[in-house]
Amino acid sequence: MQGNSDRGPHTKRRTIADYKSSPFSSRLVGTLSLARSGVGFVTPDEGGADILVPEENIGNSLPGDSVEIQIIPPNRPGGRPTGRILRVLSREPQDVVCTLHREGKHWTAYPLLAFGNRTFNIPHPGNAGEGDRVVVRFSAWDNPYLNPDAEIVGIIGAADNPSLDTLAIEKAYHLSADFPEEVLREAQNVSARLHDIGKDRLDLRKERIVTIDPATARDYDDALSIRTDETGQLVLGVHIADVSHFVREGSALDAEARKRGTSVYLIDHVLPMLPEQLSNGVCSLVQDEDRLAFSVFITFDRRGNPIARSFSRSIIRSSRRMTYDEALQIIETDGQAPSNVPDEIRSLVLSLHALAQQLRKNRFDRFSLDLASTEPKLILNANGEVSDILPSEHNVAHELVEEAMIAANEAVAIELAHRKIPHLCRFHDAPDPEKLEELSEKLDSIGLHAGDLSNPGHIVRLLRAVRNTGLEYYVSSIVLRAMKRAEYSAENEGHFGLAKRYYSHFTSPIRRYPDLIAHRQLALALSGNYARQPSRAELRSIAFSSTKTEFNATKAERDLVEIKKYRFLEKRLQDHMPAVFDGVVVHVTDFGAFIEVPALQITGMAHLSEFANTNLSYNGFRQRLLGDGWDVCSGTHVRVNVTHVDYESRHIDFSVLDVKNDPVRTEEPAQTLGDIPFVQSPKSRAKVDFGPINGRPVRNAIKKTKDDVLRESKAKRQSEKTRKTAEKQKRNGKRKTVSAAKLSKPIRPGKSRSAFREFK
Repeated sequence: MQGNSDRGPHTKRRTIADYKSSPFSSRLVGTLSLARSGVGFVTPDEGGADILVPEENIGNSLPGDSVEIQIIPPNRPGGRPTGRILRVLSREPQDVVCTLHREGKHWTAYPLLAFGNRTFNIPHPGNAGEGDRVVVRFSAWDNPYLNPDAEIVGIIGAADNPSLDTLAIEKAYHLSADFPEEVLREAQNVSARLHDIGKDRLDLRKERIVTIDPATARDYDDALSIRTDETGQLVLGVHIADVSHFVREGSALDAEARKRGTSVYLIDHVLPMLPEQLSNGVCSLVQDEDRLAFSVFITFDRRGNPIARSFSRSIIRSSRRMTYDEALQIIETDGQAPSNVPDEIRSLVLSLHALAQQLRKNRFDRFSLDLASTEPKLILNANGEVSDILPSEHNVAHELVEEAMIAANEAVAIELAHRKIPHLCRFHDAPDPEKLEELSEKLDSIGLHAGDLSNPGHIVRLLRAVRNTGLEYYVSSIVLRAMKRAEYSAENEGHFGLAKRYYSHFTSPIRRYPDLIAHRQLALALSGNYARQPSRAELRSIAFSSTKTEFNATKAERDLVEIKKYRFLEKRLQDHMPAVFDGVVVHVTDFGAFIEVPALQITGMAHLSEFANTNLSYNGFRQRLLGDGWDVCSGTHVRVNVTHVDYESRHIDFSVLDVKNDPVRTEEPAQTLGDIPFVQSPKSRAKVDFGPINGRPVRNAIKKTKDDVLRESKAKRQSEKTRKTAEKQKRNGKRKTVSAAKLSKPIRPGKSRSAFREFK
């Protein structure tokens, strides 16, 4: 991102709703990103909601440009405001990874990542040839009607060589595993600080402390303990590697860590934030070795409510390096296995598990959202090809560690807030009303009504109601899409997803720079040194850069995974191997359906001609494909076969082999409110009302057709619009009477406003 990295004075974050009534003269400055479809999004420098920029309003702007845009109010009530790019404020010479193709006498470079429909003219290909993956550089583009010229500055290799995918992604996102010489020299020297423990460290080397990590983990930055105090209360100990002891403010190590912001976890290797001498060496809490830590102690009552907290720099010695699989065995066998784990360690794991489940229940009772979404695990062979795709793992052993980390992060945030110290917070904003309205319409289309979704309790009730039903995956995915992305902030603004008023990142200083800052701030607070605390302006700058580097790392990780998935499917077709999967319909159009395969978390298109039932017709009013006993709508489960894969454009075609008209329950009963069974029948299209937030739900689901639900929903919105208009006219002295008959006139529902393009 170009321009000033400091957002300046803190202002209230604007949401999409804030722009709805904006005049045409409303402008803002931000950074442009492009979707593969060509649509742009501008992230305001001041923070807040991204502004959508239609392709025709982008001009000659490119991803990464700092631009000034004009806000265009929606052209219909309840619509989403858009933007028009007025000018490019700054554009650094960019290096873009592309695939080179010859078209007649000319050479064209096609970007690897989403650049809309942009390509580059290559006047002189040099040593590069057809199908090569190259790095091109351009610095100017004045005519938006012509493709920009660029020069080749590097050749990666053949684009069809999967072993080069990781290198291509690293160059595309400007990532590197190499550290500057000055940083490496400093990393070699700081190891001596391991023996400089100081006078005030708490000695916990005789405490029973364990680490629990994946079997493939190489660095261990968190450890856990649990004990009972003299009053019988549980005391959770969360011990985090004391990275701030080794990485001092103002050092070369610190500057490089801030620049990187985070470690990047690619499929086949990690690009660490800190050199290996620290991340896998003196900062890693390895078993049976003395290590320096920052310990958080939280005392809980019998209901799992925190009643006391304390903090101390410490020296620990991990008693056991455990894997998630070992911890899961202990939990599932109630401490009977595995046999090679000492009894006291098994007892510790069981105690941690019991506390974690209580904390998890308490969190969800406060309307924390259970929306964890993890990518399937890809197994690569020596050639960089995907040899297998395994389901994502998330079980009670993972939850044990998660809840302990959440508790520690919250405790640190509360401590700093109560001491009135400005600090870095992990901020997750509530969804925009526009997104919630779109979500509500999607739910209405499948016969679900969850009430006012601006109330997080209603979202929680919705997710509980569809749990263990055939609609669980679809509903969870569309709710997740409605959520905003979490970021860092210098203000205490809360975490919507976790339902926390105070929340910071503290537990991963080896791989996240904001956690390192939190360690320094807490250490200064405990020592009473308030003068050296960073200023709010400095915190804003760190929050801004850390959010940017985190987003960049996340995109790099996901894009590499996506490339490997498409290669995997493409190779199966080339080898004439079956590629049949269970899928979920995510959108229906008059020409077919967009379908997501949960096992791969990848979306493709099935044209009407590719359905086994060729007598289907599109019902736009009901948003379904109907015919011969088939009823296909959003959320419908189908069996699909992959028929075509276009790796370059990231496009997949499916044929639909079979359809399940009614979502099938799993073996576990649905967990619903009260004792009401969840009902979702294609015949009745039941409206499920989840009732008031503080009372018991309605006992009998109201049977209504989808047409009734849509009509009432539209009428309600129209009535509210008319009321607001009348109030405005009254204020202006032009009150106008609106008859009850007009208010009650049926409103013919139209098509859903959500465009199918978002699913590509």
